[in-house]
Amino acid sequence: MNFNKEPETGNQLENRNKTLEKLRLVLEENKDKRISVVGTACTGKTTLLKNISQGIEISDLAPELTEEEKSFYYNAPLTPENRKKRLELRAKRAYVEAGQPAFGTSIAVGTELVVYLLINDELLKERINLRKDISFDDAKTIQNFLEKEIEESNLPVIKILVE
Repeated sequence: MNFNKEPETGNQLENRNKTLEKLRLVLEENKDKRISVVGTACTGKTTLLKNISQGIEISDLAPELTEEEKSFYYNAPLTPENRKKRLELRAKRAYVEAGQPAFGTSIAVGTELVVYLLINDELLKERINLRKDISFDDAKTIQNFLEKEIEESNLPVIKILVE
């Protein structure tokens, strides 16, 4: 438990619950599809995952990656060249399964539907200030790469505004 984190206000908790209920509805309506729930850092993916009855982190789908590959995948600077290599490494990943949505900052292999957690810059800055383990610029870079990946995937997308 993070005791340094400010307690949530009533509005923050209410907004998180709105996002959670929207996500639950989308997942229930599409439970027969292989779904990736994606968003940049600080969109609440881990928190949402902990509060639904199904799902897995995309990083848990890659047990066959070597330690060196995992280190590169999660720690390499965010550049277009490294993005290409990350996508190639991701191709080694296990496929997402229907009824077991994958949560992360990239689309899992085999995805049929993308749920994109979209966050406005003001809220993103607030959340980054609480976490302090990522910069706003890095979060925006991840968001830009993710949006390009979504566009290039030609998959159906449902956007959920993170409140």
